[in-house]
Amino acid sequence: MKKIVLPLIALVAVGAVAAALWYYRPGSEFSPSEVIAMSNLEDRRLPYRTMETIYPSRPIRPARVQTTFRRDLRPIPITYEWMGATRDFEDYAERRNVQGILVLKDGVVVMEEYLGDAEPDDRFTSWSVAKSWISTLIGIALAEGAIDSLDDPVSKYALEYRGTDYGDTSIRHLLMMSSGIDFNENYEERGSDIRKLFFNTFLLNRDVDDTVRGYKRNRPAGEDFDYISPNTQVLTAVLRGAYGSNLVGIVNDKLAEPLGLTGGTWLTDRHGPAGKELGYCCLQLTLEDYAKLGQLYVQDGVMGTMRVLPEGWVDFVRTPPQESHEPKGDWRRGYGHHFWTTGGDDGAFAMQGYDGQFVHMDPEEGVVIVIAAADRNGWDDEPEYGRLFRAIKDGLRKIEPDDRRATTQ
Repeated sequence: MKKIVLPLIALVAVGAVAAALWYYRPGSEFSPSEVIAMSNLEDRRLPYRTMETIYPSRPIRPARVQTTFRRDLRPIPITYEWMGATRDFEDYAERRNVQGILVLKDGVVVMEEYLGDAEPDDRFTSWSVAKSWISTLIGIALAEGAIDSLDDPVSKYALEYRGTDYGDTSIRHLLMMSSGIDFNENYEERGSDIRKLFFNTFLLNRDVDDTVRGYKRNRPAGEDFDYISPNTQVLTAVLRGAYGSNLVGIVNDKLAEPLGLTGGTWLTDRHGPAGKELGYCCLQLTLEDYAKLGQLYVQDGVMGTMRVLPEGWVDFVRTPPQESHEPKGDWRRGYGHHFWTTGGDDGAFAMQGYDGQFVHMDPEEGVVIVIAAADRNGWDDEPEYGRLFRAIKDGLRKIEPDDRRATTQ
């Protein structure tokens, strides 16, 4: 009996040690223990400011000439009705775990607040705000001829997707979130595909494209609106193939320089040169740097004398392409091409991310609103944030106009 028990004990002990080494990864900069600890936190404000210390990342290079906006801070009257009560920004911020807000009017910062321990130099996680940056780079690639047509199949540029359902999908249908791929995006549901994608990437260190390649279509592309993150990851592979570079290299050349970014990070699937950026999420920037892309869209894709985005791109991304993408009533969300719209707020559109990250843009009113939060309250059928943004813009109309122009240092 002893001859059987002792080897079993030894085997269990070896297994326990191996599991502990995998979980804690001593000597490694990143470990599953940190990832799981962060995902179990109720208050995620600090992790959302320091994601690059928990996950592998690639640095975004500061621009040679870094841009800043002139400040003309002033109190803005902000009130709105929601859930049978009169609300203001302070109330929203407390309930939604807001870490910071920055508001531009005509290229000038008129409101900037940081709450809790957050500070102006902090870099906040984007979550799916990053998806709109990928769409922006697709527009630039189209204008430069690196991509010939939005109706080209993915496999023309992303060779690793040849022979897959994603490889046969057009770039346009991915931008529309109409790939027809069978995927469960529910972050809160145990066993959902999006949870498995994060598990495979951050706990098993798998190549993100290897995982995404295996997803199958269960209905025709272009048929409906189905918001899923792998669509954006495939667009990231298209960009890498079109330019022959990793994603951050493309960002450095095409956006960091013209926007005058101060630097940042983009999370990757693995540490080191082989790591691929997770294009569907996980950009880390200051509020002001997020606002720079918003201001580019408010200025119809022109920065100074340079046209960064192709003509007509702003209207393209904020226009729902078919009935399935239209907002279903006032204050409900609609979708364009990797940008969200809100019913009842014509012309406005937004980059939007999990747990309350926003870059709201209104070209007609010259307004950009950036919010970073750690909102664990979930979404409502008629989201509150739409009313908040409308209230901020209404409040700005009550302020004396001023000469507001962006300046460069």
